[in-house]
Amino acid sequence: MTATAMYISREEYDRQPLLIRQGAIELWGVLLARSVDCCRTRYLYSFNAFYVEMCYDTLNGKLTCICSFSRIDRLDRYLSQMDFNQFGISLA
Repeated sequence: MTATAMYISREEYDRQPLLIRQGAIELWGVLLARSVDCCRTRYLYSFNAFYVEMCYDTLNGKLTCICSFSRIDRLDRYLSQMDFNQFGISLA
């Protein structure tokens, strides 16, 4: 069984309950990156025409927030932590 694509606007997505948003990302989102700091693990997903960041508490693993955004500059946090050599990309 294959999953079918799902389209939803960012505004409609943001109006959904937390668990519905989490399920939609896990089913139809494309995982792009992961970032870990002292208290949170963040996962960045691409979903339709916007991005979604899901944050989990590093101590108990519980979901703490889901934030959607479309501004490209919000990706800087992830780009600065990525190792592009793993993709064979040289930025020099």
